[in-house]
Amino acid sequence: MNETVASFRSGKVDFLSDFPVGGVGTVVAVNVENELQGRLMGMGLFVGARFHLIQGGNGFPLLLAIGDTRLALGCEIGRCILVEQ
Repeated sequence: MNETVASFRSGKVDFLSDFPVGGVGTVVAVNVENELQGRLMGMGLFVGARFHLIQGGNGFPLLLAIGDTRLALGCEIGRCILVEQ
């Protein structure tokens, strides 16, 4: 598991890939190339979005709920997204 990388607002900021399964959080940064960032934004994953991590982490794909949308991401992308609880 990666170290907590920063303190932001009221919580600790972690990589999405290290976020606890079952947790609810907020996206605080998306550090991917522009094309991928546009696709993620189109699926509802953008700075300020609230999500629920349904499953994943520890090298496994991540499954997020963002509103009524379910989004599956690879762990490598999860290491490019910063979130807070």
